Amino acid sequence: MKLFQLTYSLLFLACTQTASAQSSDQTSGKLQLIEVEPKVEIRLSGKPILTYNKISPPLPDGLAAIYQRSGFLHPVASPSGRVVTGAFAADHPHQNGIFTAWVMTKWNDRPIDFWNLGKGIGRVSHQQVVQSFAEPGKIGFVVELVHTAEEKPVVDILRERWKVTAWETDGSYHQFDLETTQTALTDSPLTIEKYHYGGVGYRGPAQWLSDKAPDSKDADPSIAERQPFQFINDRGSDRIEGNEQNARWVSATGQIDGRPVSITVMCHEDNFRSPQAARLHPTKPYFAYSPCIDGQFTIDRQNEYRATFRYLVTDAVADALWIQKQWDQWHENDDD
Repeated sequence: MKLFQLTYSLLFLACTQTASAQSSDQTSGKLQLIEVEPKVEIRLSGKPILTYNKISPPLPDGLAAIYQRSGFLHPVASPSGRVVTGAFAADHPHQNGIFTAWVMTKWNDRPIDFWNLGKGIGRVSHQQVVQSFAEPGKIGFVVELVHTAEEKPVVDILRERWKVTAWETDGSYHQFDLETTQTALTDSPLTIEKYHYGGVGYRGPAQWLSDKAPDSKDADPSIAERQPFQFINDRGSDRIEGNEQNARWVSATGQIDGRPVSITVMCHEDNFRSPQAARLHPTKPYFAYSPCIDGQFTIDRQNEYRATFRYLVTDAVADALWIQKQWDQWHENDDD
């Protein structure tokens, strides 16, 4: 038995050293970036801010393999370590953390849904890590994803580049940016049709999902008010009034394990159709910045899609005045 334990310990040590040798670590002040084979993590003072998944995390038991997903952020954590994102939700297993996808599109007279993975028509996947970087006050990475039409003939339609940047803060909140650039990979344009969701999505934690919540955009407002979290936006609207409004920022705010927490997504004023319209689900912990709500548009060789979003995560109820101040400061600082 002692020989076995010694052999096991040596094997574990060797594997640990190998994994460490394969990792790519960078630091900037209190910020740390750690890259290993399945993921990239960013931490502040040793506490997790976010994880980018290069390969699909394990699926829940019984969930079909078609729902495997790579190329999304989860978990995203508050300063106290509470996770404000969810993955492989029982009701919508194609919604995972912070992700990007279009729903109703057409390419070469072929309809493609990149969002609803269960259809087997299209998907967005991680392709490669381009680089990681560490600069004074910030740290991050650049990755490439690919939007693929999965039905035969299989075709890669878009290349998407994410630049994810986390900022050093005083520790009372987490702040990171997501910049997305989507480029056509073929000579045929991709038309994004007018639709009520699609774009940059967010899925909240399982604790924010009520079993009694109907899955309908026409849900009774009184039911929405009783949900364990709420949406608010810069216009002072709730999740019912705010659905499909053009908003500078949207916050999901509620409780996790009996304590308040919030995550805010701010839409940069230079974004296409900014401030973009936001799909706020009436009962479920999900929303998306969806410029397709305001009509169709095209991504082709001459026209990329570019957008930048800033995320703020706090261990507090969303404070509209503080959030608006953060939005204003973001746009005052050209180097941000």
